[in-house]
Amino acid sequence: MNLEAEFLIAIGEINENVKDSEILKTEAISLIDLTLLHENASSEALDMLMKKANFYHVAAICVLPQHVKAMTALADIKLATVVNFPTGNHSLTETLAETNHLLSNFPIQEIDYVFPYQNYLHNREQEALTHCQQVYTLCEQQKITFKVILETGAFPTLESIYDVSCRLIDNGCNFIKTSTGKFKQGATPSAAFAILKAIEASDIHCGLKVSGGIKLPAQAFTYMCLAEHVLKSNVNKAWFRIGASSLLDELVNPSVH
Repeated sequence: MNLEAEFLIAIGEINENVKDSEILKTEAISLIDLTLLHENASSEALDMLMKKANFYHVAAICVLPQHVKAMTALADIKLATVVNFPTGNHSLTETLAETNHLLSNFPIQEIDYVFPYQNYLHNREQEALTHCQQVYTLCEQQKITFKVILETGAFPTLESIYDVSCRLIDNGCNFIKTSTGKFKQGATPSAAFAILKAIEASDIHCGLKVSGGIKLPAQAFTYMCLAEHVLKSNVNKAWFRIGASSLLDELVNPSVH
């Protein structure tokens, strides 16, 4: 049976066992990496981001490197930023220097790193994996949570997503993340399923972060239920995250669609 067929069966089983939406809503808020990745984000927008994160107790805040210094008042909220973002095309030297600078100068606890997926897909697989492993090693030495952004929309099949996920888990990472949110195709449930199957097949602990176009509660609930279905464990922020900018607003004050 191929992954597409397995995915369709899993979705059918999830739809037969629907969880209470109010419980899902509360859980979803605690899993959010509240994200603002606009280069021209105002100080007011960044301040509002902090206030929302603290008030609703999300898992983390994720901002661009130039905005990290504005994140000054986080209460038990992880601070994350991005490197090798958004194309994954920075050199290893550049990426290591940027990461080291950020970790040395700011209280960052999590790094969302874009995997060099274009190199990987153009027959430079080992170069891409080595690039990733070097940055992971730097983060691991400083006990920083390392999330690898795969950019699943660039991969041609679910099998290719599964294969690279298996290699990344063996290579070293704390989470695999679906998307940058800057690519034409963001997260899809089938791509998340392929990553989850790779996690299931490994003896190494690894989490999943879904991101890229997740704006509505129903979307978030699908990913949460899919993760629980495949890995047979209740979702929590230690191994499951949702990267989103507007989802929190929809969860706490839903609009009519």
